[in-house]
Amino acid sequence: MSIGNTRKGFTQAQFNDSASSLLMGEIVVISALLGWANSSWYVFGGLFIGLIILFFIPVINIILTIIFSVAWAIIGAGICCYFEDVSLSDTSSLGDLLLTLFSVPSSQVVGAILLLISLGLHFAGIEWIRDVSDPEDRNI
Repeated sequence: MSIGNTRKGFTQAQFNDSASSLLMGEIVVISALLGWANSSWYVFGGLFIGLIILFFIPVINIILTIIFSVAWAIIGAGICCYFEDVSLSDTSSLGDLLLTLFSVPSSQVVGAILLLISLGLHFAGIEWIRDVSDPEDRNI
């Protein structure tokens, strides 16, 4: 392996390690919010351990990555709608809510940017999980 490849691999590993903090932070926040909403430590613990285990399963981790990234896009669009004074009170279904959230150009742009950034960070987090859980030294 050349020096350039070693350097690129090391830099990528550092980025993946940083991205894993976002992924673990999301898991803690989601677990804590749902545990608090249900007033149950069991919900918190079960969701925390369950989400960590699900991110080790190859196909499910990609599905969870897409769900988490879409959630970031919706949060960003919601924040833009708040600043644009878009009324969300007259929405009756999830489809109407999503159409209203992404009805303003700023929310579309911010939502798309957050979707792409979070997809990259989540996939880097998945790569970190693969590096940690791989029994073979595949990068050496």
